[in-house]
Amino acid sequence: MDMSTNQLTNEFTTSSSGTFAPGWPDSIYVSQGFVGVVNVGHAYDASTNRWKESTFVSAFEFDITGSTPKPFAIARAPGRPLNKFATDLYDGHIRIATTSFDWSNTDSTTVNQIFVFQLPAEDQGREMKLVGATEHLGKKNERITAVRFRGDRAYVVTFEQIDPFIVVDMGNHSKPKVIGELEIPGFSQYLHWIQLEGKRFMLGLGRQDEDIKIGLFDISDEKNPVQSAFHLEKQASSSAGSDSLAFRYLPNSQLLIIPKREWTWTADGNFDGFVVYSINATHITPVHEIQHADSQSIYRGCWYNAYLQPRSLVFQSKLTTLLSHSVLSTDLGTGDTLFDLNLDKALNNTECHGYFW
Repeated sequence: MDMSTNQLTNEFTTSSSGTFAPGWPDSIYVSQGFVGVVNVGHAYDASTNRWKESTFVSAFEFDITGSTPKPFAIARAPGRPLNKFATDLYDGHIRIATTSFDWSNTDSTTVNQIFVFQLPAEDQGREMKLVGATEHLGKKNERITAVRFRGDRAYVVTFEQIDPFIVVDMGNHSKPKVIGELEIPGFSQYLHWIQLEGKRFMLGLGRQDEDIKIGLFDISDEKNPVQSAFHLEKQASSSAGSDSLAFRYLPNSQLLIIPKREWTWTADGNFDGFVVYSINATHITPVHEIQHADSQSIYRGCWYNAYLQPRSLVFQSKLTTLLSHSVLSTDLGTGDTLFDLNLDKALNNTECHGYFW
């Protein structure tokens, strides 16, 4: 849909277009002049006489002057993507990373691949041409838990028992290939490209056993990626692994800000808030903990049954965090609280709900 506004009359004008695609909506990929609507459904495989899970990408083109988006191509790939970061447009080609599951396969129940489709010219029909695909990424039975594309490279994490961090050369559209791999404990759920001291790194957020794991991967030598630093938050979780909007990295100050939750089933040791970490090439160091409620109140308090999603905003070195039932402002330099707004302060205590549930 295209929307434009007449500033004199404050009237909106709209135009829309659409297309039919199998399955159900999964994610939307947007680039300059391009929108890819990603659906997940099933396609019939005549060779096996079975319906197999598949990913369908419907491509729309538009321009920022206000023209109506136009559907112009579709592609189908086996399996399903992990999230919105599994789709990418580069050099006239759509790349999509998927995991296919086959529980009847006694050798391996999964296949992880990146597929490369060429966008068609006007005289080449409506179907994107499959021009390349990787071999299976990772080990048997592993699935993709994180993926990021950056230019002619893809960075993929797969997991079952260990965490292979994989670097894929996507420079040749017809022959994408693995050029580097690193195996470490745990796994990443979200990858974020950063630069430190003039070198390229990938910051990974995920899990190791029952702990939050923050890992820093040195990718300056792509054939030999190295985990140069990591930090564990014991018996804790962070929604930023699956919600990238809760993840904030400040490149100028080299600070990472993520939500953290700890629940002990007792009145002691509970935590709901944010942690600020200092990042350098060899260390990941917590510098501030921002607690949105004390442990006793989390365990026994009376709370409303609505919650704020974890978000953080930074302006002039002042950090504002929104989470669960409160909004806090914190001085990033000192860690001092500037204000604390409890959104449930006037709650009628005749109807109480738990802090998290």
